[in-house]
Amino acid sequence: MNVSTTCEKYGVIKTHTARRSAATNMYHAGIKTIDIMKITGHTLESNFLKYIKVTKEETADMLAAHPFFTGKGKLRIVKYKKKHHVYILISSISVMKK
Repeated sequence: MNVSTTCEKYGVIKTHTARRSAATNMYHAGIKTIDIMKITGHTLESNFLKYIKVTKEETADMLAAHPFFTGKGKLRIVKYKKKHHVYILISSISVMKK
């Protein structure tokens, strides 16, 4: 036997819903995962990423719009030597327009 009830949305949405939504919105806004984790209290990134429930499509959209892939950013290339090895670090620098 199935029982169905209706209630007001404010009766169902709790503070935890707001917490999860805030974390997800911060992630979509481009705030670094490590910084959001400091707010939410997560210690493992793997747990945090499960918590915010970002779909593969959302991740693909965010990556497609990132300056590293669109060519609208600059690349910073750092070359350094350590013992007998040469390391090259390439990172993206976002360019913000006013």
